[in-house]
Amino acid sequence: MKRKVLFSLCIVALICNCCNEFNTATPQASSTIITSKENGFYLSTGNKLRTGELDIIDSVWIEKVWHYKVINGEKKKISLSSNNQVVLKLKKTNEEFKKNNYFLEWKIEEKHFGDLASGNGVFIMRYPNTTKIDTLHFLLNRLNNNSTTDIGTFFFPTSSHSPSQAD
Repeated sequence: MKRKVLFSLCIVALICNCCNEFNTATPQASSTIITSKENGFYLSTGNKLRTGELDIIDSVWIEKVWHYKVINGEKKKISLSSNNQVVLKLKKTNEEFKKNNYFLEWKIEEKHFGDLASGNGVFIMRYPNTTKIDTLHFLLNRLNNNSTTDIGTFFFPTSSHSPSQAD
């Protein structure tokens, strides 16, 4: 009996040690500007040009799109060269804008590029790295009454990420 239990524990330990469960297919986004910089994905920070009617945006930055990959049994973060992404982090807000209500009660969109997706605690908008961005205008859409609220405009200093569709 002891042998069977010991053997079972060894099998469980081996499985736990060998099988790292994490998403290697879906592109990811850094949860903060600092993390983006530490991992070498950071490209530029958006500066607040104008605060909208509802001030809920904490920070906006552009980074390379990246994903996890297993290399020699280790989990690595690898950038994907074909796209960049705008990452939008919200301030800690009231219950009304909880992330789990996204797509059910409200959504965030950029005036020219469309809806942002949600993931890794932030909101993400991917675009080809050949597209240049200088200004982004974010809106909050409440789905229950089809109303739109301006939540801010950000500009990106002239860099390798600039001419776009400004207001």
